[in-house]
Amino acid sequence: MDIMQRPAMRNGWRPKTLRPTYLLFLTCVMTIMFLTLALLHQYSNIRRGLIFYDETDEISNVASFAYNYIPTISGLALLVLWSFTTYDVFRLEPYFQLSKNQVFPADVLSANYIFGPFISTPISAARRQHWAVLGVSVVNILLQLLMPAMLSTLLEVEDVSISSHETLRSWPELVDVGEQVEWIHSQRNTSLDYPVMKGSGKTTLRLAKYVVPPVDLPFDDTFTTASWKLNHTVYWTDLTCSELRVNSVSTANVTVSAINKLGSHSRMSWELQDFRVASTSGAFQNCTFHVNYSGFFDPTATTIQARHWELEAISCPSVDLYGFILDINATELSQMVGQTRSFSSQNQGFMPKIEFFSCDMGYYTAKAEVSVRTNGSVFAVDVDKRSTSELDSSRLDIPGLKTYFKRNICPSGNMCSVEDGASANSSLDQCGLLVEGYGHPCSSSAQASQAPISGEEFMSRTRIAMKAEFARLMSLLFDTNAKYTSITGVRATDQVAIVVVPLPAIASEIILFLGGTTCFFLALFYRSRENMLKEDPGSIAAMCSIVADLFNPACVQTLARYTSDQFSERLLNRKLRVWRCYWHYGPSGKRLGLMPGESSSGGRYETAMARIQARKRAPRPDRRPHFLSKPIFAAELLSLIVVVSAMAIIFVISSKDPRFRNLSDSASDRISLPLSVLPALIASMMRALFTSIYLNLSILEPWIHLQQGRADAKRSLLLNLSSQNPITVFWRSIRSRHIVLSLAALCCIINTGLPAVLGALFTQSRNESAWPTQDVKLRYNDSVVFESSLVPSLLQYDPIESTFLNGIQSLPWTTPDYSLIPLSVAANSLNYMYEAAALGIGAELDCQQISLSDVLSKVEKRGVPDIYSFAIRRGIEHTALFPALGSQNASESYSIQLLAPSKPKGETDYNKFIVLSNGNWSSKTGLHTHRQSLPALQCQPTVKLQNFSVGFNSNGFIRYYSPIGSAITSGPIMNNMTANLAKYQHQFVSSLQGSPANATLSDGPRMFLPDWPGSLIKLVYQKANPELTYIDPDGLATATELVYQWLFSTYFSLRRDVYLQHLTKPALVSNAKVMRNTWSIDRSLPSFIVALVMVSFMAFVLVLVFVTRQGQFKGPRIPRSLGSVLVWLVDSPVLASFHGTYRWSSADRRDYLIALDRRYTFRMITTPAGEHKWVIEEEPPEKAA
Repeated sequence: MDIMQRPAMRNGWRPKTLRPTYLLFLTCVMTIMFLTLALLHQYSNIRRGLIFYDETDEISNVASFAYNYIPTISGLALLVLWSFTTYDVFRLEPYFQLSKNQVFPADVLSANYIFGPFISTPISAARRQHWAVLGVSVVNILLQLLMPAMLSTLLEVEDVSISSHETLRSWPELVDVGEQVEWIHSQRNTSLDYPVMKGSGKTTLRLAKYVVPPVDLPFDDTFTTASWKLNHTVYWTDLTCSELRVNSVSTANVTVSAINKLGSHSRMSWELQDFRVASTSGAFQNCTFHVNYSGFFDPTATTIQARHWELEAISCPSVDLYGFILDINATELSQMVGQTRSFSSQNQGFMPKIEFFSCDMGYYTAKAEVSVRTNGSVFAVDVDKRSTSELDSSRLDIPGLKTYFKRNICPSGNMCSVEDGASANSSLDQCGLLVEGYGHPCSSSAQASQAPISGEEFMSRTRIAMKAEFARLMSLLFDTNAKYTSITGVRATDQVAIVVVPLPAIASEIILFLGGTTCFFLALFYRSRENMLKEDPGSIAAMCSIVADLFNPACVQTLARYTSDQFSERLLNRKLRVWRCYWHYGPSGKRLGLMPGESSSGGRYETAMARIQARKRAPRPDRRPHFLSKPIFAAELLSLIVVVSAMAIIFVISSKDPRFRNLSDSASDRISLPLSVLPALIASMMRALFTSIYLNLSILEPWIHLQQGRADAKRSLLLNLSSQNPITVFWRSIRSRHIVLSLAALCCIINTGLPAVLGALFTQSRNESAWPTQDVKLRYNDSVVFESSLVPSLLQYDPIESTFLNGIQSLPWTTPDYSLIPLSVAANSLNYMYEAAALGIGAELDCQQISLSDVLSKVEKRGVPDIYSFAIRRGIEHTALFPALGSQNASESYSIQLLAPSKPKGETDYNKFIVLSNGNWSSKTGLHTHRQSLPALQCQPTVKLQNFSVGFNSNGFIRYYSPIGSAITSGPIMNNMTANLAKYQHQFVSSLQGSPANATLSDGPRMFLPDWPGSLIKLVYQKANPELTYIDPDGLATATELVYQWLFSTYFSLRRDVYLQHLTKPALVSNAKVMRNTWSIDRSLPSFIVALVMVSFMAFVLVLVFVTRQGQFKGPRIPRSLGSVLVWLVDSPVLASFHGTYRWSSADRRDYLIALDRRYTFRMITTPAGEHKWVIEEEPPEKAA
């Protein structure tokens, strides 16, 4: 057989979707999406999120729509653009294979890639070695199945910790040594109390070891979880302690005394004189010291241990501190006391076992990485040891520090009450007390310890105590009046963020990269590919032209005898595998020939023909389309019903089941995957289902018209729906009233948006859930507040102003306006917040505006130049030390000072104070200068008692507090607190007065020196009114009250052990809750309604298609390919009308057939040889009536 090589046909017809312009456009779209996604992915990884919020409630509707819908919508838009190309690649591949100038298998005629499961397309393409289809089908599976699911989970809301660099202000330098000496000397009679954690032995600010200079921390949210890392200077002291060996105790003078009975305790005193250090070195040869100890002990104990350390300048070099432990035989001592009720002796027989130690102190500074919370508390310090340097007397007043510690850390003579309520003047100094528990001097730790400890442990406790005291004093010595130093801080904040999920992002990037590469390859490949097509071969008329002009009739007839026009599609395909196609030149020109393959030659061919003839007598019908097969239709309908039911059930359950509202992080991760991926997969499968229905209906529509008979060419031979997109087919079907086909096309259209709708059914949000807990217990009796006889000692405050100005308390169980009765948490975990009811104790100020200018009269007093007398009420006269009227810093528009007027005659309980500013004041009548009038505020405090619902962590730091019920205005607690506040107020207006005038004017002029309350009031006022250059009375009253409340709540928190009753056993707090950050599944009702309508509509269309199209097409097989209709067409009478039309355009062919004005039918006929064949033939014209 003469097989002719033909020239390549490269200029044939191609649809727009396979032309370079569209393919390169699609490449650009995928490339842009790939780059955008990659940039977003990297940006999210670097910044740990795209957009950040404090809580999920702050996410706007626009942002929620964006991260829920935009990725999916973008993917679906790409999928639509890609589907046009994919459809044409699959539909036209057989024609491109027919264009080859070589022998190729004839089963290409029956190749069908657009029908059936698209996941099987790669297998069919690989078997036929159609590599272009193989590559496109693999990418198509990824885009159809995975891409919507990956994009629906691309963006999520997650908990993140965000870091940012900011420049902060700090004051790391100490004041000059001269100023240190003066300041420490001026503080010789004041208390150095500082916020501490009661009962834990740890300072709240973690300053037991390191001192951090003042830092001005910016502030955004009162309850923020931010923390800072600062590269900063730190200061600390280090103690080198060792055992101090002494000579025999027998050489010392010993005095022992004891007395019984104070309550159920006895008091004892030990005095050991002239102890000599045992040393052979010259430095310690004449080193002697003394031991004095006094305290209570329990007579019923057998062994007691007294411990003491002291900052004593003993006559020993390099010794800054020494201490001792006395192990006492309490049984013998108690017997002696019991016999005489009072015992005093200098007998060596009562000498206890004594262990001595000494410590040397060094003072250091270094650079360190300091971790700080927004409330100013330091929780970690990482020191750079290479930058360590020692502080000497040129930078630090070391002798002054030691003197101050000796006088203020270890005072004696505290009044302590014992169990029966009696009081005793104990001489136990607090150097033994501080290492026990940092409690009140009259707490149980003032008694001799019943539980002995080792010397090493006592030295360790001593180091901790001394370092803490050093840190407290050092924190007051920074020069905050100097120019600030800029430091870099790294801020870490716990927030929620819209983040790019890595796995879906990487998968989407891979798919987009493969898709873009494939489109670029197709643009090059189809431009140079052999192509015999002249027009779109989708219509029956186009296929008739191809068969009439390109196929050899004799070869087709031979094929028809070998096969059968009633074969099923699968059997036809199997038979065509053993045939070959080739191009050759014949009498009618270039034609496609068909010949049997090698396996069909000789006897095997004849045997095969015989078997075919046998099968012709009993042909097996082709399988119906899946949506017209009763079992498959039932399964598909049931699946849609299951989808609708499952959506409704999950939606209802998620709204009622609390487990969906309180998910842990792990549970949220486990449930987010199915809730995000499964809807997208279901939508993809539904899309594939209705695309298949649409394609089958569009293929069958012209053949159904032919089978109905008398179909014109426009409704049958020229109808080409399979190559049109669903939108075009929908409008064409509406105009031609093809209702079923239009509804199927509409299902394909709405299926495009179904993944986005289903993917947004469920979203996740973070919330805080409350769970009942029994971990919260009450440490104090909240129904009892004592009226204390203790004289309050006001606190000197660290000059770090940022925490005060930001409204954050660094003390546990303290808010800016209340001190809360503490609760304890059994599970000491910072990961949880708790909520419980607690009583708040605070104060409020009643400030009245007064004018002093008209009533001032100067009092001449030697040495006190600014004493003025004034009368606020008629007949009641006051005196006070005023600043020079009209004088103030030229750089400041005003100043604020607090005055403490003298007590008026006849009043014993005058606790008011005056807030004065020498700047300009505003009033209803305008602005007044201090020369025109001297307005002032006269303030007096009252007690506030209120129960609160408090949110707190296990360390007692308050996150939020809201009042419960009304304030407490009467009762024993109110009465006792009123008396306690009066004592505090009296001390506030008198005890801190340090004016030199006190020495010259008894009970007369007084003014705070330095006026730190006035400075704080000014700072608060300036923060609230940064633009004002004058004083607003209401604003000043608000600032004054805020400062006073802050000071009183801090004082009460530090002194609560004096006023509150400890419970012997912590009591369980009812209705306490633990607050845990959980995730909840949020439902989208609009998405649910839309999805329910869409899926229900699809189920309706599926039923409608089955009812209206069941049994409509009675052909032996579905005409899905050229090979399936080839045998029908070759014997059809209409084929003669298409000779010479192959090279016509679609328009010419349409005009030609319409001009013929003939009617056509598709039916089975009986040939003269008695064979039954399916053919398309013309019907005779209707007879005129």
